[in-house]
Amino acid sequence: MKKMNLRLKAYDLLTATLVCLITTLIVSTAVAAEEDAPPVEDYRTASDLVELHYPVNVQAPYKQRRETNGFMFDAGYENVMLDRYVSIADFKTFYQEMFGETEFPLVNVDFSYKYNFILGSLLATVGYGYGSISDDASGVKRTLTLTKVRGSVSYLADNMFNEPYVVPYGTIGYQNLGIEEKADDVGYSHAVDTIYYQMGLLFQLDWLDPSYSKRTISEYSLQNTYLDVFMSKYEPSSNSEDPDTSTDFMFGAGIRLEF
Repeated sequence: MKKMNLRLKAYDLLTATLVCLITTLIVSTAVAAEEDAPPVEDYRTASDLVELHYPVNVQAPYKQRRETNGFMFDAGYENVMLDRYVSIADFKTFYQEMFGETEFPLVNVDFSYKYNFILGSLLATVGYGYGSISDDASGVKRTLTLTKVRGSVSYLADNMFNEPYVVPYGTIGYQNLGIEEKADDVGYSHAVDTIYYQMGLLFQLDWLDPSYSKRTISEYSLQNTYLDVFMSKYEPSSNSEDPDTSTDFMFGAGIRLEF
């Protein structure tokens, strides 16, 4: 009986030893295979990621819901009269002799980056303008065309109240005026760099249809729609050889959208 127990103990010891050896071999093989395996490539794309979008509280007043950064788009016109301008065709005929006291509309399109802070907002703007006038009052058929490329900075006082029903603003900018003049179908051109000023009032229009306004905030992030009424003034060029494109204050109007 004692001999049988000794045999069983020897058999159990041998079995346990074999199990340990086999287990060690399996683990070593798995570790080596994992170290030699190429890295797993991440095939996920941006479309697999989940973004959380929090709804805009359209019921909150503008002062509370507006963010730090925004944009503005402006389309409008100004009535231009270059009453100090002398023809670049003959250097002696004044604007009044060519076109009388007639103003001509210059259409402007502007795009602005808007930075909002506690005292209001600052705008950095780039824009383009175009306008033309024709007449034969001088006895010669003349056409004067202006193209305008400009950049400016503005301050808007749009954070004084919960809603910006009326917003005063001021602008200073730099513009390049491309002048094209035709006299008896002969063309002349020149470019003038000038500083200009603009001041005006923005009148909010959203109160006319509050439900539509709230829907555009939610669907298009359109924060405000304004009627823009302003006065602008062109300074003379610093180059004495340039024609004088300076003006008195001119009136203009447009529509301005804030996003």
